[in-house]
Amino acid sequence: MTDVIAEDSLSIGDTYPSEAKLCERFGASRTAIRRILAQMEGNGLLTTVHGKGRTVRALPPSTDRP
Repeated sequence: MTDVIAEDSLSIGDTYPSEAKLCERFGASRTAIRRILAQMEGNGLLTTVHGKGRTVRALPPSTDRP
């Protein structure tokens, strides 16, 4: 789900898609989505603001290879 940041052209401070939208997008359970979101928060990529959802805190390392 870190690819969502690049695919949606998100920048630091932008709102990350909601759990409901991610469940629909990936066809996954809310439990699975929450587990991955928790990992992304633990890795410092996302931050949660109560009542406002998640925002991008940092950009993931590029996986592009020359």
